[in-house]
Amino acid sequence: MPKEKIITGIDIGSTKISTTVASVSESKISVIGVSGNVPSKGISRGNVVDIDSAVEAISQSIEKAERMAGVSISNAFVTINGSHMETLNSHGVVAVSPNETSEITRSDVARVIEAAQAISLPSTREIIHVIPRDFVVDSQEGIKDPVGMSGVRLEVETNVIHGSATAMRSITKCVNQVGVDVNELVYSALASSEAVLNDTEKELGVLLVDIGGGTTSVIAFLDGSPIHSVVLPIGGRLVTQDLTIGLRSRFEDAEKIKIRLSNEAMLSKSGVGDVAEEDFDVSEFNLDIERIPRSMLYKIMNARLEEIFRLVALEVTKAGLSGKLPAGIVITGGAALTAGVERSAKVNLKMPVRIGTPKGVTGLIDEIKGPDASAGVGSILYGVKLYRGSNLLSLDDKNGTIKKSMSKIFEKFKSFLP
Repeated sequence: MPKEKIITGIDIGSTKISTTVASVSESKISVIGVSGNVPSKGISRGNVVDIDSAVEAISQSIEKAERMAGVSISNAFVTINGSHMETLNSHGVVAVSPNETSEITRSDVARVIEAAQAISLPSTREIIHVIPRDFVVDSQEGIKDPVGMSGVRLEVETNVIHGSATAMRSITKCVNQVGVDVNELVYSALASSEAVLNDTEKELGVLLVDIGGGTTSVIAFLDGSPIHSVVLPIGGRLVTQDLTIGLRSRFEDAEKIKIRLSNEAMLSKSGVGDVAEEDFDVSEFNLDIERIPRSMLYKIMNARLEEIFRLVALEVTKAGLSGKLPAGIVITGGAALTAGVERSAKVNLKMPVRIGTPKGVTGLIDEIKGPDASAGVGSILYGVKLYRGSNLLSLDDKNGTIKKSMSKIFEKFKSFLP
């Protein structure tokens, strides 16, 4: 890898778009430019519904990051989510190429991973990630990296994440129209996991819940690798809508009330503030009343939060992971700081809960310290893994995709191994 490289991550959400630029060397990853949260346009629940509006919002986000970083962005890793995202676990088997030592080579690993991709999907679906979980060499299970081992039969268990081809092309088209090539689309929950989860949690078994404005992206890890993913078409924006209906207020006012209530709860929890008053002052919002019982506000918000975590619990049960995730649940995303979110998660999932914030980078950390920056920072870390994994990875300037020879495919997937 060159002495220093610029890697960009663009997190495209339903309510905000953020661009993060990092300078990467062998020893550190330093964030040098952040766009902040630019209001999202033309995106609904992770899907592009108005290309022109989406292009305008993405352009604003990229321009802000470029000005702060002092560099021109030509390519980026872009997050993607939406209820069209699905996952399945696939098995691949190949015979090891005959050679003098009968050792498994990189090309054998690349071939078995390609064999695992040979799954039946409708023409409207495209594979986003194929992540190796475990290899089996001549019936010996639990192998993480089989290169150099001797054997005649190589098998692999992979986790395949796929999505709507139309949705993926639309996101790529929007970014391309701004003059930026897409290195790779990254599932938003997978990106967030790079930034907020540690290796111990992934090994024990952990559930990451990334609550955005319009969607909630979920990914479960077991034995160090992803095992199940899902995107729920429900997010923090609905909490605000519930407050709007309950208080008969404007949406913008309800959002301010939600944020202020959540900030107070966070300060009180950290011991900095103390909420002694039972009533909440709303006199500045031109409502019918000037003070509202806090218990009423919490009741409105908790109803929607409980719905989110009940749906998450249903997915955990459906995937057969009940009781198999001792590291608990890590909540991140823009709505992770909503008042009552941890309590609701504990009650409905009966697991230990923590709020996940981005780690693993230096530089402008004050700009990216909140959970809403997890996917943006994670897409940077995802890209760094690929570049550090192999000097062979090169970008095709014509279409912005990563060229994959057999050795390159191996290096890419090796970056996911624990």
